[in-house]
Amino acid sequence: MNNLARIVCCVCMVFFSAKMHAQLTPWWQEQQVDSTEIKELAKADSIIAYAKTFIGTPYVWGGTDPQHGFDCSGFICYVYKAFNITLPRTSDMQFDAGIPIPYVDARPGDIIVFSSATVVPGDPGHVGIVLDYDAENGFSFIHTSSPETGGVRISNEANEKYYNKHFLEIRRVITAN
Repeated sequence: MNNLARIVCCVCMVFFSAKMHAQLTPWWQEQQVDSTEIKELAKADSIIAYAKTFIGTPYVWGGTDPQHGFDCSGFICYVYKAFNITLPRTSDMQFDAGIPIPYVDARPGDIIVFSSATVVPGDPGHVGIVLDYDAENGFSFIHTSSPETGGVRISNEANEKYYNKHFLEIRRVITAN
């Protein structure tokens, strides 16, 4: 037997020996897909796509529809209502909607809550919809904040320090149902 044949023989023995000793996981013990989370993420994608159709809709204090304009909480109510998610009308009440989520666990479609300079510091005063989060750039979110900023728009807390300073909490309101 020449050297090449011996090498091939040894490699084959090692390969087949490893294959024979490898443990296969039975299908009933494999990690199951969390269909609830998949449904929630799919709903969040739809909510975000719908919210983006209103970019440029003017800010109107107390506004609750795209024909007249939105304020921040009116925008949130209008968008989520289209997906059978009923939320309280004001940002301070939306602060209590759903469940609180650690900011590092935020997902697209969660509500992001900020304090406002016009209310008592630390009290909820502004809301938006999380688009994404990463540790380096913070949150990007869709919201409407004032007539001067152009109505419904996408913001990033890394580029707009006001939101970084006023961040309060993330709330999860999307369920798979």
